[in-house]
Amino acid sequence: MLYVDGMNGLIGHNETVQWLYTLVGSKFRLVVKTALKLLLVFVEYTESNAPLLIQAVNTVDTKQGCKPWSNAMEILDEKDGMDTELLVYAMTLINKTLAVLPDQDTFYDVVDSLEDLQTFILIICTRGRRWEPVRLRGNRKLLKYGVSSHA
Repeated sequence: MLYVDGMNGLIGHNETVQWLYTLVGSKFRLVVKTALKLLLVFVEYTESNAPLLIQAVNTVDTKQGCKPWSNAMEILDEKDGMDTELLVYAMTLINKTLAVLPDQDTFYDVVDSLEDLQTFILIICTRGRRWEPVRLRGNRKLLKYGVSSHA
């Protein structure tokens, strides 16, 4: 159940969204999972929340001296004890955010930020049920297709 007043309060208070995104960088799995789930609810609540999340991500990562989306990308780059549940939540958050952006300029700004992090996008192969890395650079159409087909 969503509480509309609470969500409207969250929409109007970007510092709280920034705090939630900061928690994505926590070393505690349950904290990361809960923060990702809450950010997913926030992005799915209304399409106008995606730019607010991007603003929060940019603010937090700029203050930390990192490139945008660094906290989320650390989850995807984790090599030890690969936690597929966190991978799915992080990738879903990125995909859902990209899927509802109001303009292509913002879409490509975020994609460029991901490229700057030398991101590898993880795609689930439906036949083999395994993770297959696909290099993001040069695959914008693939990423955009994946976003729109999962939205």
